Amino acid sequence: MIHKRIKQWIAGALAAAMVFTVCPQQRAQAAKFTDVSGHWAEAYINQAVDLDLFSGTTPTTFSPNAVMTRAMFVTVLAKYSKEDISQYTTTQFQDVPANAWYAHAVAWAYSGGLVSGTAPNQFSPNSAITREQMASLIVRFANYQRFVLPRTRSTKIFSDRNQTADYALDAVYTLYRSGIMSGTASATFSPKGNATRAQCAVVFCLYHDAQTDAETAEQQICLVNHRGYSLEAPENTMSAYALSVRKGYRYVETDVQFTKDNVPVLIHDTTIDRTSNGTGNVADFTYGQLQNYDFSYKSNSSERWAGYEGTKIATFEEFIAFCSRNHLHPYIEMKIPMTQSQVRTLFELTKQYNMQDDVTWISFYVNDLLHLRDYDDSAPLCLLANKVDSNAVKNAQLLKNGKNSITLGANSRYLTVAQRATLLRGNIPWCVWTIDSLSPVMEYANSSAEAVTTDNITPSDVYPDD
Repeated sequence: MIHKRIKQWIAGALAAAMVFTVCPQQRAQAAKFTDVSGHWAEAYINQAVDLDLFSGTTPTTFSPNAVMTRAMFVTVLAKYSKEDISQYTTTQFQDVPANAWYAHAVAWAYSGGLVSGTAPNQFSPNSAITREQMASLIVRFANYQRFVLPRTRSTKIFSDRNQTADYALDAVYTLYRSGIMSGTASATFSPKGNATRAQCAVVFCLYHDAQTDAETAEQQICLVNHRGYSLEAPENTMSAYALSVRKGYRYVETDVQFTKDNVPVLIHDTTIDRTSNGTGNVADFTYGQLQNYDFSYKSNSSERWAGYEGTKIATFEEFIAFCSRNHLHPYIEMKIPMTQSQVRTLFELTKQYNMQDDVTWISFYVNDLLHLRDYDDSAPLCLLANKVDSNAVKNAQLLKNGKNSITLGANSRYLTVAQRATLLRGNIPWCVWTIDSLSPVMEYANSSAEAVTTDNITPSDVYPDD
């Protein structure tokens, strides 16, 4: 379904005149343009004019191959927003005169965090906008509008990715994946190339189309519910995962450790102290002994979850069976360094419930993942890292065998723009954990992240009318 706010925006946008020229021109209908017939972007140019997104540079010409300036592009974004920008002024940029035709638009864009300038106190309004700048601005604009871009394509590796600035590389891949931008050739993006009026017409038309099309579940970010829905039930329990299903999650995360008698159970800490009425190391108890404890306690508290008193520790087998019945894709964290035999036990249990092809194995310990790869050379593996350093990148590359998919799971508190660019240049997909505020989740949805792990942000929060 189309979001209600998007429907309202479309109604207004279709009535708004969006002018790309530096000075006002008499609007020309697409049929009157003498320089677009046979052009590769002719259909999009015609659509852009019909939607009142573009005007000509003269009454009879469109100038499809002329460059777009930064001032022009920002002005269009402001008009696309359908906001009253007359109230916006700024002295931030010395090269933006207060009476310039684009001054209010630049001030609006700066106020909204869409632009920061090309240098201190410089906006460079008359410089041509580059393709990487255009990609960055469109992604920021989508975040500004709280519109989540679709994921319609598989990731593409551009041969000129090393020429793209760190700040823009993620946006380049995000816009490609959304179907809104393409390369300039089969393997190149030309990030420093100037964006033409034709290219901009295509981008704005495809952005418009993306807002009007319904997104399928496959085109959405993977929201992974961390330890089940632990805001309303004890973490890592079957009750919490039942809530995950009711909240609409298709992906859930769990933590697995082994008891003294080698039974895999769901628990995050190496001790039972934080979430039960007992104390001691998990590995020092048999499974039968753990049944004597109540795992309904809130984190580091003597208070129990109301209605869940007496909850027992869950086994990994219970969890996998539940995921199989409810069509959940589990992210299984091997919480501690495990033996080959223990890893095989986990893998065989997934096979027992025909889940081996619908799980992702995650761990901070590369050897755990290497053991798993020994049993299933095509299994999806995710190496967790608090910081994306050279060692993490090396280990992620080590896990690749040409058959499997490897992801690096980064701690969102430490992940930088430069590190994201390093992963993209190294062809290492990435995901983030754990984010519990809507705005950053939506921003990661508009990035090249494969998945976002969250305690409480539900699919309906990000895609409210789906």
